[in-house]
Amino acid sequence: MHLAPPSTVFEDIRVDFVSTTEGDHQRGFVPGYHFRILNSDGVNVGHVNFRVGDTQHVRLAAGHIGFGISEGHRGNRYAGKACLALAPWLATFNERVLITADPDNLASIRTIQRIGGVYLDEVDVPVDDPHYLRGSHRKARYLWNPSQVEQAEAGDHRSAGA
Repeated sequence: MHLAPPSTVFEDIRVDFVSTTEGDHQRGFVPGYHFRILNSDGVNVGHVNFRVGDTQHVRLAAGHIGFGISEGHRGNRYAGKACLALAPWLATFNERVLITADPDNLASIRTIQRIGGVYLDEVDVPVDDPHYLRGSHRKARYLWNPSQVEQAEAGDHRSAGA
Protein backbone atom coordinates (compact mmCIF):
# COMPACT_ATOMS: atom_id res chain seq x y z
CA MET A 1 0.00 0.00 0.00
CA HIS A 2 1.03 3.61 -0.57
CA LEU A 3 2.17 5.74 2.30
CA ALA A 4 -0.70 7.70 3.78
CA PRO A 5 -0.64 11.42 3.03
CA PRO A 6 0.30 13.96 5.68
CA SER A 7 -2.49 15.87 7.36
CA THR A 8 -4.02 18.04 4.68
CA VAL A 9 -5.80 21.37 5.12
CA PHE A 10 -8.52 22.45 2.73
CA GLU A 11 -10.43 25.67 3.38
CA ASP A 12 -11.83 25.26 6.91
CA ILE A 13 -11.11 21.55 7.46
CA ARG A 14 -8.16 19.28 8.11
CA VAL A 15 -8.03 15.64 7.05
CA ASP A 16 -5.91 13.35 9.25
CA PHE A 17 -4.89 9.79 8.44
CA VAL A 18 -6.10 7.36 11.13
CA SER A 19 -5.42 3.80 9.97
CA THR A 20 -5.34 1.27 7.18
CA THR A 21 -7.72 -1.66 6.94
CA GLU A 22 -6.87 -5.06 5.57
CA GLY A 23 -8.91 -6.51 2.79
CA ASP A 24 -10.87 -9.74 3.08
CA HIS A 25 -10.49 -11.50 -0.25
CA GLN A 26 -13.11 -14.13 0.65
CA ARG A 27 -15.76 -11.43 1.13
CA GLY A 28 -14.61 -9.16 -1.70
CA PHE A 29 -13.40 -6.43 0.67
CA VAL A 30 -10.33 -4.50 -0.44
CA PRO A 31 -7.66 -2.80 1.69
CA GLY A 32 -8.30 0.80 2.56
CA TYR A 33 -7.36 3.97 4.34
CA HIS A 34 -9.43 5.66 7.05
CA PHE A 35 -9.24 9.42 7.70
CA ARG A 36 -10.94 11.74 10.15
CA ILE A 37 -12.23 15.17 9.25
CA LEU A 38 -11.62 18.03 11.69
CA ASN A 39 -13.25 21.44 11.48
CA SER A 40 -11.42 24.73 12.09
CA ASP A 41 -11.92 24.30 15.85
CA GLY A 42 -10.22 20.89 15.75
CA VAL A 43 -13.49 19.03 16.36
CA ASN A 44 -13.79 15.61 14.74
CA VAL A 45 -16.82 16.08 12.46
CA GLY A 46 -16.71 12.88 10.43
CA HIS A 47 -14.65 10.50 8.36
CA VAL A 48 -13.69 9.59 4.82
CA ASN A 49 -12.49 6.17 3.63
CA PHE A 50 -10.61 5.22 0.48
CA ARG A 51 -10.79 1.62 -0.72
CA VAL A 52 -7.98 0.32 -2.93
CA GLY A 53 -9.00 -2.32 -5.45
CA ASP A 54 -11.76 -3.51 -7.70
CA THR A 55 -14.24 -6.16 -6.59
CA GLN A 56 -17.97 -6.67 -7.00
CA HIS A 57 -18.43 -5.16 -3.52
CA VAL A 58 -16.59 -1.99 -4.57
CA ARG A 59 -18.26 -1.77 -8.00
CA LEU A 60 -21.85 -2.43 -6.89
CA ALA A 61 -22.07 -1.27 -3.28
CA ALA A 62 -19.23 0.46 -1.44
CA GLY A 63 -17.39 2.42 -4.12
CA HIS A 64 -13.79 3.51 -3.69
CA ILE A 65 -14.71 6.44 -1.45
CA GLY A 66 -17.08 6.55 1.48
CA PHE A 67 -17.77 9.40 3.87
CA GLY A 68 -19.92 10.25 6.84
CA ILE A 69 -20.48 13.45 8.78
CA SER A 70 -21.76 13.57 12.36
CA GLU A 71 -25.36 14.73 12.53
CA GLY A 72 -24.65 18.01 14.30
CA HIS A 73 -22.09 19.02 11.67
CA ARG A 74 -23.93 18.28 8.45
CA GLY A 75 -24.61 21.04 5.93
CA ASN A 76 -21.08 22.49 5.99
CA ARG A 77 -19.78 20.61 2.93
CA TYR A 78 -17.15 18.87 5.05
CA ALA A 79 -17.33 15.57 3.12
CA GLY A 80 -16.74 17.24 -0.23
CA LYS A 81 -13.90 19.34 1.14
CA ALA A 82 -12.29 16.19 2.56
CA CYS A 83 -12.48 14.49 -0.85
CA LEU A 84 -10.97 17.56 -2.52
CA ALA A 85 -8.23 17.72 0.13
CA LEU A 86 -7.28 14.12 -0.65
CA ALA A 87 -7.65 14.47 -4.45
CA PRO A 88 -3.92 14.84 -5.30
CA TRP A 89 -3.08 11.77 -3.23
CA LEU A 90 -6.05 9.77 -4.56
CA ALA A 91 -4.92 10.52 -8.11
CA THR A 92 -1.71 8.56 -7.45
CA PHE A 93 -3.84 5.40 -7.19
CA ASN A 94 -6.51 5.73 -9.83
CA GLU A 95 -7.27 8.04 -12.70
CA ARG A 96 -10.94 7.70 -11.80
CA VAL A 97 -12.66 6.47 -8.67
CA LEU A 98 -16.16 5.14 -8.18
CA ILE A 99 -18.35 6.77 -5.54
CA THR A 100 -21.74 5.32 -4.65
CA ALA A 101 -24.74 6.61 -2.73
CA ASP A 102 -28.20 5.39 -1.91
CA PRO A 103 -30.47 6.94 -4.56
CA ASP A 104 -32.54 8.67 -1.86
CA ASN A 105 -29.50 10.13 -0.06
CA LEU A 106 -29.70 13.55 -1.67
CA ALA A 107 -27.03 15.09 0.57
CA SER A 108 -24.43 12.52 -0.53
CA ILE A 109 -25.46 12.85 -4.15
CA ARG A 110 -25.08 16.65 -3.96
CA THR A 111 -21.63 16.18 -2.40
CA ILE A 112 -20.54 13.83 -5.17
CA GLN A 113 -21.84 16.20 -7.85
CA ARG A 114 -20.18 19.25 -6.24
CA ILE A 115 -16.75 17.63 -6.37
CA GLY A 116 -17.25 16.73 -10.03
CA GLY A 117 -18.61 13.19 -9.88
CA VAL A 118 -20.33 12.16 -13.11
CA TYR A 119 -23.44 9.99 -12.91
CA LEU A 120 -23.00 6.51 -14.39
CA ASP A 121 -26.09 4.54 -13.49
CA GLU A 122 -28.11 2.96 -10.72
CA VAL A 123 -27.53 -0.70 -9.86
CA ASP A 124 -28.98 -3.40 -7.65
CA VAL A 125 -26.85 -4.29 -4.64
CA PRO A 126 -26.22 -8.06 -4.46
CA VAL A 127 -28.39 -9.69 -1.80
CA ASP A 128 -25.34 -11.16 -0.03
CA ASP A 129 -23.55 -7.80 0.27
CA PRO A 130 -23.39 -6.16 3.74
CA HIS A 131 -24.94 -2.99 2.29
CA TYR A 132 -27.99 -4.96 1.17
CA LEU A 133 -28.24 -6.62 4.58
CA ARG A 134 -28.31 -3.11 6.17
CA GLY A 135 -31.20 -2.07 3.91
CA SER A 136 -29.33 -0.54 0.97
CA HIS A 137 -30.81 -2.37 -2.03
CA ARG A 138 -29.80 0.04 -4.82
CA LYS A 139 -26.86 2.35 -5.41
CA ALA A 140 -26.41 5.36 -7.65
CA ARG A 141 -22.88 5.21 -9.08
CA TYR A 142 -20.67 8.15 -10.02
CA LEU A 143 -17.19 8.38 -11.53
CA TRP A 144 -14.84 11.04 -10.22
CA ASN A 145 -11.44 11.97 -11.60
CA PRO A 146 -9.42 13.37 -8.67
CA SER A 147 -6.55 14.35 -10.96
CA GLN A 148 -8.81 16.86 -12.71
CA VAL A 149 -9.64 18.86 -9.60
CA GLU A 150 -8.65 22.35 -10.60
CA GLN A 151 -6.73 24.39 -8.05
CA ALA A 152 -8.99 27.37 -8.80
CA GLU A 153 -11.93 25.33 -7.50
CA ALA A 154 -9.90 23.64 -4.81
CA GLY A 155 -9.56 26.71 -2.61
CA ASP A 156 -6.92 26.75 0.13
CA HIS A 157 -5.19 23.39 -0.26
CA ARG A 158 -1.94 22.59 1.56
CA SER A 159 -0.27 20.19 3.95
CA ALA A 160 -0.99 21.05 7.57
CA GLY A 161 2.66 21.88 8.21
CA ALA A 162 2.90 24.36 5.33
